[in-house]
Amino acid sequence: MSARTFAVQWFFRTVLFILWSFVAWGVLLLLVTLFDVASEGVRPALTRLLPSRGASAWAWLNSISAALAVGVGLVAGGLFAWGRRGRAED
Repeated sequence: MSARTFAVQWFFRTVLFILWSFVAWGVLLLLVTLFDVASEGVRPALTRLLPSRGASAWAWLNSISAALAVGVGLVAGGLFAWGRRGRAED
């Protein structure tokens, strides 16, 4: 394995690790929001999750992480349903 191949693989593994870390953080934020919905209602819980005008970078990262978690969940659910549909046709 050449040094260039090693560097490229290391870079992409690092990027994937960071992306999955954001997804995991988004899942935790969504779980906390779900518990807050049960105690406070939908509107206050969701407004805390969405960044307001002039919000910090951390607020935006939290919002992006939650969106990534929802996106990954939708893709995983779609792939699961697609696989089950294929097995049902056999």
